[in-house]
Amino acid sequence: MNLKNSDGIYCSARNLYSDKLHYHNFSHINDVLDYAEVILKQCNTQNISYDKKIITHAILFHDAGYIEDHKNKGFKDKESYSAFLAETILLDADESEKHIAAVSQAILATRMDALCQSNNDMVVRAADLYGLIAPYNQFKNKTIALYKEREFMSGKKITWEEYKGEACDIIKQFIASPIQLDIELFQHNNDKFHSKVSENIDKLIEDKID
Repeated sequence: MNLKNSDGIYCSARNLYSDKLHYHNFSHINDVLDYAEVILKQCNTQNISYDKKIITHAILFHDAGYIEDHKNKGFKDKESYSAFLAETILLDADESEKHIAAVSQAILATRMDALCQSNNDMVVRAADLYGLIAPYNQFKNKTIALYKEREFMSGKKITWEEYKGEACDIIKQFIASPIQLDIELFQHNNDKFHSKVSENIDKLIEDKID
């Protein structure tokens, strides 16, 4: 199963993302699908079991409806709303209740403080966070996109210096929950992953926006 070819599900998911957003748009989803491919290759070498279909569907929908006001729709966070949208689409596509529940669980595993319950959850969370260890220029560009999106979503201006501090705190909270995936990047309590993230954070703190 090609991660970027999930029949009509791919198109259905695409329609739930807004191009008005600077970061949480469908380009981000394609990036995460690419990161997942890298992670799954490493899982294969370690004989780690996973369900590629569950992972694919979870990634496709994990930020669905991000531009919407989830609280006004009765959801406590964006991940819950995204999981609801995934459940609706997958139910219409006649996917099994077991599959839909697993996809929903994997989407909720992308919450800031989530604890993963399965290998599928860990792959989805790892792929979503993989951009944190991208080459610095890519990492900075993603952070700038998030900065612009933050202003767009809040309707308020914030200085780059203020946002950098906010972003670094958020990143540290995201990586505080270890990913127990037995591949090199996440072994030894995620030491290598944390080291790479810290390198990017240190550079970001000293950097200025163009």
